[in-house]
Amino acid sequence: MSKSASYKDILLAHIQESCLYTDEDTLKLSSTGAVLEWIMDLRPLFLDPENLDLVTDAFWDMHEDKMPFQIAGMEVAAIPLVVALIMKGKARGIESNGIIIRKERKTTGLGKTYEGHFNDHPVVLVDDLINSGYSMDKARAVIDAEGKKIKSVFVVIDYEAYRGIEWRTQNNIDVNSLFKLEEFGLAVNANKATPLKYKYEILWRHYEKGAFPFNTVPKSTPLLVKDRIYMGTESGHMICVDAGSGEKLWDFDAQVSNHNKGIWSSPAHHDGKIYFGAYNGNMFCLNAQDGSLIWKNPSCEFIGSSPLIVPELGLLFIGLEYQRPRMMGSNAAMRLEDGARIWETGQKKYQHGSAAYYAPQELVIFGNADHNITAYEAKTGKPVWVHETERSLKYPCAVDEDLKLVVGTSFDGNIYGVHAETGMRIGAVQTEDICYTTPLITHGKIFAGSGDRRLYIIDANTFEVIETLNCHARVYSSPRLIGGNVVFGTNGGRIIELDPDSLDTVGFAQLPDTIPNAVSASEDGQTLYAATHMNELYAVKRIAL
Repeated sequence: MSKSASYKDILLAHIQESCLYTDEDTLKLSSTGAVLEWIMDLRPLFLDPENLDLVTDAFWDMHEDKMPFQIAGMEVAAIPLVVALIMKGKARGIESNGIIIRKERKTTGLGKTYEGHFNDHPVVLVDDLINSGYSMDKARAVIDAEGKKIKSVFVVIDYEAYRGIEWRTQNNIDVNSLFKLEEFGLAVNANKATPLKYKYEILWRHYEKGAFPFNTVPKSTPLLVKDRIYMGTESGHMICVDAGSGEKLWDFDAQVSNHNKGIWSSPAHHDGKIYFGAYNGNMFCLNAQDGSLIWKNPSCEFIGSSPLIVPELGLLFIGLEYQRPRMMGSNAAMRLEDGARIWETGQKKYQHGSAAYYAPQELVIFGNADHNITAYEAKTGKPVWVHETERSLKYPCAVDEDLKLVVGTSFDGNIYGVHAETGMRIGAVQTEDICYTTPLITHGKIFAGSGDRRLYIIDANTFEVIETLNCHARVYSSPRLIGGNVVFGTNGGRIIELDPDSLDTVGFAQLPDTIPNAVSASEDGQTLYAATHMNELYAVKRIAL
């Protein structure tokens, strides 16, 4: 019997005895909460010194003649494997470098996406198994962001799942394994995933210093106007970037010295001007061409809300935040010409929410910190109707004028449907966590994300849930219709495209960090622009398969 055969016999027996759970008495849950017939957990294998020693011997027997390379793996399962591999390499006289990739960027200390130091060599990515390739793709995105490339992948078990094979084929990555899943008499659920229609290529990345890693909620959404992108940063700068090259064209310092959120307000554009608020309480209007200041309005203590511009009224609408005991916030209308305040209505709590507009009755509709959705006469600020909720709404509602429908998402976990002219409730869908997003109403459906890691798809006429999509990470990115598909990001750094009719996933792109904001696109829909919570802006090319 060969050495490799003896390795496999011993390891296979240990995996079957200690890592494979098929009994009915053990609760086995999928990521969607479904009960599984079997589950494989290889952590006991990596925590057993004798078996881990066999795995590392098998690895180096397969890879020793392929040096030089460095070894990387994603927490948690790969941590003992990476450590054991570099120690075994040392014992064999092989100098190797190890890196641990984090599932999410650390929110304290150095705020890193990985531990260790990359060198100049290509990377062998290791893990316990490969199924869909989801975690592998996240690791690949982190490695790519460091300018490194994956040479190959090593796993103990290759499930040979459809999505996993699709991932390695698209990225041209070889996968080496000790076992195939079929060697254990098992197979993944043959649910025949729909083939993807797109793959993606990062064209450029623009990075601004000063991000605060702890904040992984919606911030300043990039605004694409023709060939320019405008975006606020946590360093308190509004920047303008060339959409073709990623080169910064101008930089406006809002001088936010008293708050680490800087600029969370999403910029709005009208008539060659950019409008936004900052966390020093100032409302700004800039020349879109060169970033020069046109006017500044010292409005309150903080502005996290985003301006809504209604050109036909000559007004913008914004939420304001104060430090007053009885009025911590307000909703206000300002004149576009000079920022003069036209009307203002008080709120008891900080008003982070932003407005939507219902043109047939000239109503401006705010989701409020005071646990309600309120419609005001846009010209006067007079309340028309109020719809009570259980908690705050932090992001603008969506409005469909044909359906006379307002849809808002709340920190109480509900997706609310309200009649735009009366404020009467049409329906509500309860999710399992906070909702912090603007829904998309299209194709007779409502698409809305939740902190419970799902995208909810709701019938816009009946307000019944059609389907929920497990996104494996919080969904705060507001979905948009791009090139006929529903496109949104996740806190796992993934851009997802759905067919709005079939609800099939037709493509996904992986970035190294949280995507908390809506994704923008070029006019032809072939280039996507997405910002991460780290003041990074990416241009991603869509390529038809």
